Amino acid sequence: MFKQTCTNLTTLSIQRVRQWLNGFETIICDADGVLWHFDKAIDGSVEAFNAIQDTGRNTFIVTNNSCLCSEKIRLKARDFGFNVHKDHVLNSGKSVASFLSSKNFQQKVFVVGGVGIIEELADVNICAFQFRNEKIEKSMRDFALEMEVDEDVGAVVVGRDDSFNMCSVIRACHYLRNPQILFLGCCLDAAYPIGNNRVLAGAAAMIALVKTITSRKPLILGKPNPWIVREPIESGAINPATTLMIGDTLETDIKFANYNGFQSILVGSGVTELEKVERIRDRGQKKQMRLVPDGYLPRLCDIIEYL
Repeated sequence: MFKQTCTNLTTLSIQRVRQWLNGFETIICDADGVLWHFDKAIDGSVEAFNAIQDTGRNTFIVTNNSCLCSEKIRLKARDFGFNVHKDHVLNSGKSVASFLSSKNFQQKVFVVGGVGIIEELADVNICAFQFRNEKIEKSMRDFALEMEVDEDVGAVVVGRDDSFNMCSVIRACHYLRNPQILFLGCCLDAAYPIGNNRVLAGAAAMIALVKTITSRKPLILGKPNPWIVREPIESGAINPATTLMIGDTLETDIKFANYNGFQSILVGSGVTELEKVERIRDRGQKKQMRLVPDGYLPRLCDIIEYL
């Protein structure tokens, strides 16, 4: 009805929006920027998410956050008050684990990223390791020459890493000099605004450094890669034709929706301003239109009156 128009749903009649929403059996929400900001739930988001679930629709949380494993994200959501079912939280770390498991991967994984990645890999019986807070006590040259390496490493995974340092970079780049070793990334989220003109570096920054040094291109397994929802789609838990994605970023959430054949709503509670999307829409460039959502709401809580 609103395909790639970024229609502001608050300007339409309740009946018209309700008619559109009635066509969806599954609603997927991003986490940060839609449901919560770091450690605080966005006003009204708990009530909205639970109201969606009370209508009998399938509800999923699909996030690129790999610092926590999917189960700990579910517990975080539960502590906020979100009624989310077990196995209905998917994240980029779980997507990496699913991918390697599908390849019958039998080697070790070196991780530059959060412990959530290691926990997801452990759940599928893949051994992963990292060196957190390692410091270079000598020159980088001496460190690189003298460091011990594990010959059984078959993949390097890079995600957002709050303790990111050159030791991890040197180790990752050593392994990736071997073209047989897989280079996997969790996502390409560049930065996370935290207010007062300050930001946190996202996984894209860590991946870019390793990519530049090794001249290798990683396979990104978080959004917008459809792999992150491969299992529920194959099992029939998600039917793309009757699925709505609600997100706050264009390059991840909205592109992800278009890649999967979902319809989409952008909410204004995250990192993307409505005016930016309207400029992209009005230019009408074909390649850029995949970034344009079908609908827009200021916040998730605004959906309640249409349910």
